[in-house]
Amino acid sequence: MSITVDNIQGRVASIVDQDQDTSNIDSGDYALRLDFINRRERMWAEAGKWNNLVKEFNSLISTSTGNTSIALPADFRALAGFPKITFDGNSTSQYTEIKPQDEGNFDPSVDKYVKILGNPYSGYTMVGSPGTANKLFASGASVKVIYFSIPTSHASPANVVTCSNPEYLIQGVIADFWESRDDPRYQNAKVEANLILQNMLEFENTPSEASYDRNVKTIEETRYAYRWGK
Repeated sequence: MSITVDNIQGRVASIVDQDQDTSNIDSGDYALRLDFINRRERMWAEAGKWNNLVKEFNSLISTSTGNTSIALPADFRALAGFPKITFDGNSTSQYTEIKPQDEGNFDPSVDKYVKILGNPYSGYTMVGSPGTANKLFASGASVKVIYFSIPTSHASPANVVTCSNPEYLIQGVIADFWESRDDPRYQNAKVEANLILQNMLEFENTPSEASYDRNVKTIEETRYAYRWGK
């Protein structure tokens, strides 16, 4: 079930205003609580690597020069897996991420790696070393990037929240609103919000009973999807 911003506003109002009808919320309070919703969702996103923030980005290296710089989506936060690049137009390899300051330890004509440059404000660029003699990707080479995204800031009451447990947003906004009003109840509300967040982290980091991740993997399995005996 999708939970909208207006749903969150109504549930918050049912506690702080004793009235869940969002049409009765003062416009100033509605705007303030909307700001708190966006703030809490960003706090949630920064607290862990959540599966429901994982996205896939596909692109083509279309320049005739085989440009090694690839502009990443505006909501990019961090890589969630090895980028896959068809570096010579036919062969596809997984590329390891390195720190830009460590690049001197690698040979770009042999080693296949990527580095991430930029920041959340000006945007991110992925620069790759194709590991080819000319140090360029083939024109038209495909690129597949799995990444953790940043939640979109909400502006409309109809926007659907991204947080996997809306109760964290509700309790967090209640705490923030009461704190802005110097209401001492904010301390208990903040503790409850933090407890919900901790439970979310524990659930997220516990593999399901059917998950392949429940088994301890070798380096070969985690890095190269290789299993002994296969």
